[in-house]
Amino acid sequence: MSSSICLFPDLSLHLLHHIPQNGGNNVFHVAKATFIRNTRVMIRAYPWSFVIGHIFSGVYTVLFAFFAYHYVFAGQLDENFAHLAGSSDYLSYAILGGAFYAFAVSTLMNVSRSLITELREGTLEAVLLTPSLRRGYFLGNVAQQLMRTLFEFSVIVLVGALFGLTLSQTNVWSAVLVWILSTGAFFCQALVLGSLMLWFRDTYITQNTLFAVMAFVSGVTFPIPYLPEWVQPLGLIMPLAPALDAFRQCVIQGAPLHAVSPQLFHMTALSLVYLVMGVWGIRRMEKRVMESIFG
Repeated sequence: MSSSICLFPDLSLHLLHHIPQNGGNNVFHVAKATFIRNTRVMIRAYPWSFVIGHIFSGVYTVLFAFFAYHYVFAGQLDENFAHLAGSSDYLSYAILGGAFYAFAVSTLMNVSRSLITELREGTLEAVLLTPSLRRGYFLGNVAQQLMRTLFEFSVIVLVGALFGLTLSQTNVWSAVLVWILSTGAFFCQALVLGSLMLWFRDTYITQNTLFAVMAFVSGVTFPIPYLPEWVQPLGLIMPLAPALDAFRQCVIQGAPLHAVSPQLFHMTALSLVYLVMGVWGIRRMEKRVMESIFG
């Protein structure tokens, strides 16, 4: 950590101070600079932990679903499962749920932790004072994170194929479009999470609380209607729930995009709400941080 604090502020300053201020193209240049900076940090600071950690995470997701189905449930499912889940293929249901949950968590974590990480490493002042658009900075974080999540998701799919994941009916283009739209939804939610992190000056408790609630109420390993009625509304405010439902239908059932339009509209509405809250929260927290730094 000490080496990253010593080396990477210079890299951050170099990249951000050489962003041309040319109107609309500024967003692209900020995103590109942030992507390059974060990628170099990842490669130089923790290359082995990145590879091994994501492989273990993917394999664990697959093995948990496999052993739970065969040794806990003895291969038997509740008769309502197929009706509620839209499929009787529990292994594909659970493995895809775990893979998409990992994708959501990685996106939320990387974007939401970006500013507070800058604060801890001593580079936040440089980021806030440079004349660059903040949305470009966050988009660069999202783009860099997609590289990680695609790798993790590929591992889960490859290992999952050995343990019962079925992809023969996948509507590829619909699944890809749902993935892209989901990225935007998680980005909007991450802005809200990031402002809360800056407010509490905390990452672990804040993010882990949200991730635990998401895993429980968003239908990752079992359909939401199995939850008590008073808990189910929590899933309605999590973009992961409609995104995961739409993605499963496209992959397991081969559903076209118009068949999952209710889930996409739900996700879009949540994205707009989180975007408004996140932009307002981030601006408020940036002002508060600058006041605390410069007194």
